[in-house]
Amino acid sequence: MKKTLLATALLLSAHAKATVQWQTIHTEHFNVHYSQENADWARSAANELEIVRSKVLEQQNRALDETVDVVVFDPLNAANGFALPVSNKPLMALFTTPPQSDTVVSNNSGWQQLLVLHEYIHLVHLAQPTRSNWRQELRNTWDLYDITYSEMPRWAAEGYATLLESKMTGRGRLFDNYSEAILTEFAQQGALPSYEKLNSTDGGYLAGSMAYLMGARFLAWLEKNYSEHTLDAVWTRMQGVKQRDFDEAFAGVFGDPVDKLYRRFIAEYTYQAMSKEKSEQSLTSELWLALNLYASNPILSPNNEQLAVVERDKDGKTQLSLYSTEDNLKAAEEFQKAQQEVLTDDPKDIADKPPQVFKRKQKQVLNQINRAGIQNPQWLNDDVLYFSAYSRVDHIDHQRLSDIFSWHTKTGEVTQLTESAGLRRFTITDDGQALYAEQVKGGYSELVRVDLQTGQSQPLFEKSLATVYDYPIISPDQQQLAFLKTEFNHNWQLYIQDLNGQKSIAVPMPKGYQYLSQPSWSADGKLLYFVAGLAGATDIYRYDLTAQRLYKLTQGQQAVANPLPFKADELLYFSISSDGPDIMKLQMNGIEEVTEFATTSIAPLLLVNQHTLPQAKVYQQPIGEQTRYDIWQQKATFALGEQYHSASAAVLSASIKGSDLLKQLDWQLGYSIDLHDTALKGIYAQARYSALAVKFDSQLFSYDLDASKQYQRSLLNEQSVQGGYLAASLPLRFGEFKIQPELAYNYSDIDNANSNQEHSSQWLRVGLKQSWQYDQQDYAIGQAVNARWYSGDSDAQSWQGYDVAAQLFGKAWAIPMYANYSQQYRDDIDLILGGFSSSLLSKNVRSDYVFAPELPFYSAIGKRYQGYGGGISWEEGMPWLYYQQHQIDQQVYGQSYGIKWQGPFSFGLGPAGLNDLKLDFGLVRVEGDSFDDELRGWLGFYYSL
Repeated sequence: MKKTLLATALLLSAHAKATVQWQTIHTEHFNVHYSQENADWARSAANELEIVRSKVLEQQNRALDETVDVVVFDPLNAANGFALPVSNKPLMALFTTPPQSDTVVSNNSGWQQLLVLHEYIHLVHLAQPTRSNWRQELRNTWDLYDITYSEMPRWAAEGYATLLESKMTGRGRLFDNYSEAILTEFAQQGALPSYEKLNSTDGGYLAGSMAYLMGARFLAWLEKNYSEHTLDAVWTRMQGVKQRDFDEAFAGVFGDPVDKLYRRFIAEYTYQAMSKEKSEQSLTSELWLALNLYASNPILSPNNEQLAVVERDKDGKTQLSLYSTEDNLKAAEEFQKAQQEVLTDDPKDIADKPPQVFKRKQKQVLNQINRAGIQNPQWLNDDVLYFSAYSRVDHIDHQRLSDIFSWHTKTGEVTQLTESAGLRRFTITDDGQALYAEQVKGGYSELVRVDLQTGQSQPLFEKSLATVYDYPIISPDQQQLAFLKTEFNHNWQLYIQDLNGQKSIAVPMPKGYQYLSQPSWSADGKLLYFVAGLAGATDIYRYDLTAQRLYKLTQGQQAVANPLPFKADELLYFSISSDGPDIMKLQMNGIEEVTEFATTSIAPLLLVNQHTLPQAKVYQQPIGEQTRYDIWQQKATFALGEQYHSASAAVLSASIKGSDLLKQLDWQLGYSIDLHDTALKGIYAQARYSALAVKFDSQLFSYDLDASKQYQRSLLNEQSVQGGYLAASLPLRFGEFKIQPELAYNYSDIDNANSNQEHSSQWLRVGLKQSWQYDQQDYAIGQAVNARWYSGDSDAQSWQGYDVAAQLFGKAWAIPMYANYSQQYRDDIDLILGGFSSSLLSKNVRSDYVFAPELPFYSAIGKRYQGYGGGISWEEGMPWLYYQQHQIDQQVYGQSYGIKWQGPFSFGLGPAGLNDLKLDFGLVRVEGDSFDDELRGWLGFYYSL
């Protein structure tokens, strides 16, 4: 058996390959980790990081003494980043994909500079060591305590980083016209968030963005009305020897509670917004279609009979909706009929006022599939739509790329047209055989022509990290391509490219413009509509290609987006309010010709001082030392866990847990003990190596279990066990289909105190896990199978057996549910029912254990175990209402039902104390013939690899 194990392990190792080869650039203050695809972006970022650090030190008079780990990658093919402000292990993650033109972060001198500055400010702001020596020593040794020590309100953390991103670049969200236009609408509707809702990430439209947008403006107001020094004193006080929370630190220097000053700020901001509204002329527009909270990318069909739009509700349910463009006469008739019935029953009653417009008929809906999202729909013809959605990169965990799909609206068929292409916005050409699209890979944004038959893409221009493209749209005659382009330190610019002669012209922009997005052609190809922003407002413009004249169609009355030419002298567009975007119809009369134009697309800086960062640029020169990523750069933390089970024991676990930054090598050394009556105690050492395609897990263990000392009565058994475990597995993924073969070996020395016998035991396990799911939001189906075959022997005998577990799960009407069945069998040894899995004791340590947290260890023994169960919940991620039955040797031993929840928490990278955390709880009724029926519960919080 050992020879078989060794030969198989060597075979797997010989075929193992690294999933991603990581490199590291070591500068004076940063370690920048990156994959080869992002090498150019990472090299430039390494230079930018040192520049930003020196400037922040000047501006803040504080920096980090610890070397900062920086991970450069692109997991979502979208603009983002984050920071983990652990004081002795600070980490930044930088996503290389740049933002698109219609986002609140599009006003930047360069995505890399903005992102580096924003995330580094987070670390300097939140990861400062405390001046209390003993508390800092505790922070240095305990990651969880460290990350929660300086608990800052989300609005203060994000708002301050957003404030500094603008103060130190002269651009950013504080000076963004698009953001300002939206916030002004909120203010005019009395919908700015209260202080209690400022931290919220869910709820109303843009709720999660308010911490950034309003947080930054509130902090800027505080600096203006008090001083920069007064605000800075809050952060200084929070790290004092005297421990203070944010509210106490704030009130101590400002003299008033933070919520009181925020209310004053909101009053002033609303007054300014209302004053602006009074001076505005009326807009000849009317509501055309009310939409669901987060709506985006409206597009009319070629025959103008349907409008496609992406809608997303507050729960994240995303769908592509098709609406008829005809008035909903049936709904109007039904409304009138209902009101007439009310008045017939009660002539003195007063009928309801009809809505501004009756909801247009929703003809068809496509729900997102497997949480891939739906973006950027484009019509091929009146029956077929193309759209972009995310697809998984099978050989890289947790990475998605944007691809193009087609939807045949008559048949409902959805087809993937590209594979891992990284295509975002696009336009269709050659009768659907090709696309012009923006493609993003490795941080490079390129404008490409994609042949859908071959999958080959051809760049239109030379690529550069300093250039970003967006909104390619082809003219109706297929001869011209309009697109947006920006470069470092420039505003976005709209260009028209002659596809035959390769001539490119820049569309003139109004003087002082900043925001620019969402161009669209008129049906005859002679006019180009777009949205531009200046002076804190956004407006719709029309460029006449024949006359070469620019016209302004609105005057800042609304926050506008996505203009769509509709009928003669009519335009559909988004009007953004606190309820989200709705579609309005604009009568294009009284338009104003623009006579003053921007002479350059270079963006002016709205704040310049000695702390302003230098102009953004791509740094190509090497910096520091470049090496292969080193998994031996390990950082450790103290870890604490507790598992209380009213049926068995209350186990406290204390350990030292370590890993490298990317979690390619994890380990844990710990001690566990039952605090009730020492029913279970022992030491363990775990290790996991996951840098290769083949993953390796191992554990050494030594424990004592005395079943007689448990909370509940069980079979008498007292054992001391020492041994080790080693496993190799190969996770494979093909879309939503996952499969993982496994080979494992365990050797144990067992001392049975009851029988006064000692013996050794070993087993070999061959296993296969498989799962699949298909999710359409309200409805989903999936299955999982875990099959394991065992061959083992001890001093006295040899044995064989198997474990099989199957689960069917899904959703109906958004209600999650599952059913499960499991069977375990051993021919010449006993299976042992009861107890709970922990860092010390798991299925890898004892293959003969059948864990059931509601039962004590050694509740029952037998050769065959069967389990049946199922559960239902009211929402994904919420606890389960469940039922479970246990059978031993075809006899029902017991059943339980109640509420339970379990789940792992892991960041996937970063400090060891923020990964591999297991949480579970349950409160259940337990019934059986061999014990008293009663209520039992458990609660667990522990680490296990």
